[in-house]
Amino acid sequence: MTHWRIACDACGVAAAIGPSGEHVDAWCEGCQLAARLPARVPPAPRCERCGQPLTLGQPRFEELYGRVQELAAVVAAWDGDPAPLARILPERPRYLTDLTPPDPRPGDPEPVRAALVALHEGRFRAARESLEPLLAPQAGMSRQPRLWHALAIAAERVGEPALAEAAWSRVIEHAPDDSAARLGRGALRARRGDFTAAREDFARAGQRHEARWDRAAARILEAVAITPGLPSPEVIAAARMDAPAASDYWIDPTVGRLLFSALVERARTRGGDGTDCPDARVLHAAEFELEFETYWDRAMVVLGYARLGLTGDTAVAAATLAAADLATLRAEPAVAGPAGCVLAGALERVGAALAAGEPHAAREGLETLLAREDLRHYRVPCLACGRGAIGVGAFEEDDAP
Repeated sequence: MTHWRIACDACGVAAAIGPSGEHVDAWCEGCQLAARLPARVPPAPRCERCGQPLTLGQPRFEELYGRVQELAAVVAAWDGDPAPLARILPERPRYLTDLTPPDPRPGDPEPVRAALVALHEGRFRAARESLEPLLAPQAGMSRQPRLWHALAIAAERVGEPALAEAAWSRVIEHAPDDSAARLGRGALRARRGDFTAAREDFARAGQRHEARWDRAAARILEAVAITPGLPSPEVIAAARMDAPAASDYWIDPTVGRLLFSALVERARTRGGDGTDCPDARVLHAAEFELEFETYWDRAMVVLGYARLGLTGDTAVAAATLAAADLATLRAEPAVAGPAGCVLAGALERVGAALAAGEPHAAREGLETLLAREDLRHYRVPCLACGRGAIGVGAFEEDDAP
């Protein structure tokens, strides 16, 4: 079982967190003092000295720097600079495919084995250049779908979609219901706008997670391509029926996330100066199709409006999200407790700037926090000595002091 050792890099303050025989070692991030609890830990234990929640596992303060970054990125977009937010938001896949390379087999000729090994090792250009001559008619291997499968993957990896689509088609000639080939060719067809052919492939890709998602994605993206406004409720509902259960995990695609991002992309291709954007009304409606209210969902909305130059909508969305993020940061034990006075003071000034509608001033305050060496190294100021920083290192039970 994992334990954590808490220690200051400038003084003798140190403690452990985790089970230890008949008791549990806990740590208060608010006043930076250890606590010993019975083995049967009461629910939601709090520090008897400062009232902050006790830490029983990995310390929360390790996440402070990332949370300040997230808040700073939202404020930067409000201030007219969407680049920081674009850097931290995930690029969710439009379509899901299976690019697992086929394995070499005993008895494979050496050129085949070498090509497949290159593909497994990520040497995609070498694999593509080796496989193509092997599949030439005169080489006598053109009826081996496994090698066409490998060539399709290599071609996709090196950015040759036409060759990849042709190779997937050769796989399908021999194995019409090969799900990986159907997913691969369907995605390539959909990306070039042939949704009719893509739907045929996705329909024959089975019920695996990727196939269900791709059928949903094709519905949404085709509707966005041919519908001037928001796709009809019937199309959106059908996509939700096709798709796997929606996940709030930050990087996973969902129908709502795909719809909003596709509408932003469509609006960006139309151009305009952002002062009178009919797409804004569509995006307002699309916000209600988002399945979750996570930071990542609301930040995607902020980024969309910022990229379109819709300053009023950006300000509204960013102000709401920034206020929620700031409240979360202020409530962190390492900030709200006695040890967090320096951090709390900086966040107080940021909050005042946000309340006054001054994102530039708030951004400067957050950049000052992000420049702190302790936070940058996932540490917090030490209350005991005032000189060093408290950090953490994981260790196993057998290594516990």
